[in-house]
Amino acid sequence: MPRSLQHRSVFNTKLGKLVDDMSAWEGKERIDEEEVAKIRQAITPFAHTASFTESYQIGGVDGSGDYPSLSYSDSFVSIANASGTVYRTDSIHGLAELDSVADPNLELVWLPEDRESAKPFWIESLSNLAGLPVNEVIASSDYRSLKDMASHHRHSAAELEENLILPAASDTSNVAIQLRSTAEYGAALRLIRHDERCRFVLMDTTLSLPMATRKQLSLFYEHLKRFCCVEARERGVAFITVSKSHGLPCIDEVEKLAAEVCDSGKKLAEHWFWRLPIPDIDEWELSLVEGRTIPPIGAVSYLVRFHRNTPVLRFDLDRSFWESQFREDPAAEARFFGELDYTCHDQRSFGYPYPIKACHDRVRLSMNERTALKKQIVEAAVAKGMKRSLFRDVSTSTGHV
Repeated sequence: MPRSLQHRSVFNTKLGKLVDDMSAWEGKERIDEEEVAKIRQAITPFAHTASFTESYQIGGVDGSGDYPSLSYSDSFVSIANASGTVYRTDSIHGLAELDSVADPNLELVWLPEDRESAKPFWIESLSNLAGLPVNEVIASSDYRSLKDMASHHRHSAAELEENLILPAASDTSNVAIQLRSTAEYGAALRLIRHDERCRFVLMDTTLSLPMATRKQLSLFYEHLKRFCCVEARERGVAFITVSKSHGLPCIDEVEKLAAEVCDSGKKLAEHWFWRLPIPDIDEWELSLVEGRTIPPIGAVSYLVRFHRNTPVLRFDLDRSFWESQFREDPAAEARFFGELDYTCHDQRSFGYPYPIKACHDRVRLSMNERTALKKQIVEAAVAKGMKRSLFRDVSTSTGHV
């Protein structure tokens, strides 16, 4: 941004309108007294867990990559990368990393611009990242039944596979979303199926299904996301998505209610959770989620605070898992968050589950690593007789790195 931009009159005019709009939106009254009472009743404190009573394992997942890494004529090369870390609770170290971590989920993806030509490469790459054939994931996931319910239309597995949304190679933003998400859920599936079972597998995302209400069309990672839920509940693993952006207004009012419930004596309480109402189970609807699919179809959503210096987090959990574990046993729900609290004590990510942070640090590709990978790809291709002159690293050549 030019240094003088903030001093230009047009910037100040637009800034004034921006804050006026934000202030008017923030000032809207959205929670009435009846809803306040229900929110207060639903907020649940849980105990700070300074030590553990039972040893267990917890896995964290994150992804990285380069989308695209290079272009070659009218085609693109991407690097999809994701990994998982496994930790065991330890009375001395808090969390001790285990050696038995699966290899990183890595795929080099070449996509030509022509959609029909690209489709088999898409299917091959998605299958490799998932660790299972695309058609097997679609057939085994519960996404189809959720989509049937949400779209009011029945789908066959073959129909869903045929109508997968596979972006053009040059639509790099959407290509990146699909490849990275598939890589991450593929890594999560590997942890869920790990020989040394994790009690929890966490990743930084949500359980939202953006295309669930659409007839026929879907994204492969939606199928894989729900397949992770199916596999996790069959193995007794809590598959949890954690988002640092809850996306709800009036969070300051919720924080005040939490402070009252927890009797913290401070403006911000810690160690509390609130399960957001489920439309067909709870007897009330939350006005704050109007226009938002929260909780997502097939999931339950929580707002959680582990520490006052960390923002309120959103947790999504498979609804079938919640029904089997917590619906009839609210005390187990509080113990569940107490156990997760123990994973949030590392100073490098205090108040946030450390296994996700550790995995992020491990899997992130540095600029030097990206450059080295590009060079290896080009050199290997040239050795096969391809033209060096047709390879382009657009970001570098145009100064956008």
